[in-house]
Amino acid sequence: MEAWLNIALRTIALFLALILISPIMGRKSVSSMTYFDVVAAIVLGVMGALVALGVIESVRLGFTGIALWFLAIGALQFFIQKSKWAHDHFYGKEVVVIKEGKVLEENLHSAGLTGEELLSQLRRKNVFALADVEFAVMEANRDITVMPKREKQPLTPKDMRIQVSSIKEPQTVMLDGKILDEPLASLGLNKGWLRTELKKIGVAEEQIFLAQVDSMGELYVDVFSDSLLLPQPSTKDLLMATLEKLEADFITYSTDTENPTWQRKYVQFAKDIKVIKKKLEPHLKT
Repeated sequence: MEAWLNIALRTIALFLALILISPIMGRKSVSSMTYFDVVAAIVLGVMGALVALGVIESVRLGFTGIALWFLAIGALQFFIQKSKWAHDHFYGKEVVVIKEGKVLEENLHSAGLTGEELLSQLRRKNVFALADVEFAVMEANRDITVMPKREKQPLTPKDMRIQVSSIKEPQTVMLDGKILDEPLASLGLNKGWLRTELKKIGVAEEQIFLAQVDSMGELYVDVFSDSLLLPQPSTKDLLMATLEKLEADFITYSTDTENPTWQRKYVQFAKDIKVIKKKLEPHLKT
């Protein structure tokens, strides 16, 4: 067999084997890999290259070595998941580097982190002043997790005593001009509803790259043509405006009529609309 064909077949076989057994390595992103993960991946890559290029002449022995390496990594990861000691030994412990606004120099040096690296990591978290930090810890992958001081944290609706509704993730109901039935059904909607909404905004199905429906039933559409401007979703604004108009109309009716009975009814209707509006307001402003 010619050399180029031998290398091609070895490479294809190695690639297919990698696809089959790569889940053993886990799903970590490169940024979250530890030193041990990087070394394990490098060794695996070197072994694969030696087999693919024919440096290891026996394909059987080469693939046996790769398979054993995969199995060893899988067994070790299982052990790490079950043992806190093993986790700390291979991945390291978290190190507190700032506590109650004070940099812990001893912990910083023991973690092999310089002051410049600490400041650089803080800047990546949009923290430019040490005085703004209440607590910071270096994770096993050397990433810094920061908790700003209370007065430097952004306000939340809970801080302001504002009640808001919980929301669910938007469902993608169209992709590349094709309607996706399962997400529509999970929202209790159908193709008829979607096509009606598309007619309202004047866009054809084949023009749509992506369409999503949020938890309030509003449709967001992105089309292939970037020059085509579409109306923004307004269902919640329209509902709030309708309630406000109803409240104002009932107040007007109560002042226009001379019938005391109907005056009281219109005033009560306005109060009922106001209560409904107050209950719906947190949900309509999310």
